[in-house]
Formats: sequence, structure tokens, C-alpha cells
Amino acid sequence: MSSDTASAPPSTVDPGHLERSETTSPEDEREAGGRRPPGGHRLTAAWWWWLAAVVCVMAAAALSVMVARGTDFTTAHRAAAAGVALLVVAAVAVLAQAILFWYQSQTGRAPGRKVPGQTLAFRRRGLKAAVMGQDGRASTSKTQVVLWTVAVVWALVDLLLLARAYPGGNLFTNAVRANWRPEYLVLLGLPVAAATTAKAVVANTNSGHGPVAHRSSDALAAQLNLNRVYVRNPVSENVQGFVTGVAELLTGDDGTVAWADLQYVVFTLITLVNFVVLFLARPTDGLPPVPAALLTLMGVSASTYAANKIVNTRGVTPDGPAA
Repeated sequence: MSSDTASAPPSTVDPGHLERSETTSPEDEREAGGRRPPGGHRLTAAWWWWLAAVVCVMAAAALSVMVARGTDFTTAHRAAAAGVALLVVAAVAVLAQAILFWYQSQTGRAPGRKVPGQTLAFRRRGLKAAVMGQDGRASTSKTQVVLWTVAVVWALVDLLLLARAYPGGNLFTNAVRANWRPEYLVLLGLPVAAATTAKAVVANTNSGHGPVAHRSSDALAAQLNLNRVYVRNPVSENVQGFVTGVAELLTGDDGTVAWADLQYVVFTLITLVNFVVLFLARPTDGLPPVPAALLTLMGVSASTYAANKIVNTRGVTPDGPAA
């Protein structure tokens, strides 16, 4: 640890800045930031993502040209268009990941690999930040936004690839004009509204100071003269993995099942499966109609999720359970 950091009192250390641990060498720090160590030959994560982005973009471009030139509106051609459309979305995501990794490696805002004391920054690196909350846990509301955005973009790219094959006209133009369905404004807007509400509620807790860790709750309550303090500890050091992230979508801050989150996720998945099945069956209709029952369930579950977030962020008394 450098002498400046060692001489500073603990209260003056900004937790938002990365510190050098006693067991971490300068070379490790440069690698943790996503940069190649001087004289080293090992490619870091950012360089591997750039390589993957080049391969994916070239493959998606070549296959898109091949599929778009087809004129036979057959089942095989439609299946190929759907697969290539998915590849195009994946290529865009990989390219965005490479750009974010490069940017974060230059600014040092996220480690290139997991190092002690930087689990929060590691989990929020790259595109993962789109579905991660400020505490480093997977956010249910943000995940809904990502899922519906990816689904609609995939469907529109598929219609673009099939534009020449359909003899009855341009499928993409018909989908965004004659066959446009306003319920998709609701499907795309509901998750955004729920995510925005959840973020605003959490950010405005504790008189605008946001959530605090349990060890700081008593000090904040005394400083601001608060009767209730919203406590939310950052993600633990040993929390990682895809399965863990999925579990966080269904659980609350205490690790138990959150029924509002579970309901929100289940109804979203049902509506998404209905969307994909209907779209693949009849791409000539453009974006498929959403049944009123599913649209209502989505609205109710999103509202319940937001209301549950408001109730759960009322906080706890410094000496007792949730109020």
C-alpha cells in the first residue's frame, strides 16, 4: 500500500476509488484494470472481446447479406432469417461489450478480473451494468427492460431480412406502419417506468442519502436524526456466477423469495414466450398482438413490484426490525 493511502485516516478514504492492496503488485493492478502488463504477452479480457466482436460482426454481416438476398418465403428461409437476426443482436452486444471494456480499462472504473475488495466493480463491468443495481445485485426491473428491448430489436431485424422474400410487400415497413401495435409502447414503457420508480425510491431513502450499509446505519441515524434507516449491504465477496444472478432476480435484499419480483419475472417470461411463438408462426403480421390478459398481468405485476419497493424502503429503526 502506498504511503499516502496508509497515512490517511479511514474516514477520509473514498470507497468509490480503487485502492491498492498489500498483496497486489503494480502489474496486477494494470491487469485488473483491463490493460496489458508492460512486457507481458497475455491478452486481457478487453482484447479477447475485441477479437470476438470482429468475428461476430463479420459473420453477422456476411450471413445477413446471404439471407436478405433470398426470394423464397419458405419455412427454411424464415428459420434462417430468425437465426441470423439473433446473431446480429448478439454481434451488436459483443461489440458494445468490447467498447465498454476498453473504455473502463482506460478509466480504471472496473477491474478486468475479479480481485479482492472489488466485487462490486467487477459485477458492474461491461454490459452487466445494464442489469445490475447500485449494490451489485441483479436488478429485476432493469432485466425486464433489457429482455423486451432485445426481443423487439430481434423481431424488427428479422423482418428486415425477410423484406425481399415476402411477395406481399415489405414486412418491416408494414410492421412499423400499417401493422404497428400500440401495446408495445406499454410493454416497453412498463419495465422502464418500474425501473425508474425503483431507482428513484432507493436513491431518495434516508433523506436523499440513499441506502447505507448496516455498520453505518447508527451513525447516519444520529447525524440526520432519523427514526428509520434503509439498510442495504453491498454484494458479498463470494457472490458470482450466472445462476446467482438469476436467483437475485427472484429474491430480496435479505436473500429470501420476494413474491412481487417472482410474479413480475414469471409473467414477463410467459408474455415473452407468447411473443416469440406467435412471431415465428406468422411473421407476415409484423409484431404479434399481445393478449389483453397478458398485458393486464404485466401491468399489475409491474405496479406491484414498484409498490413493494416503496414499502420495503421505508427502512428499519436503528434498534429494531423493519417498520
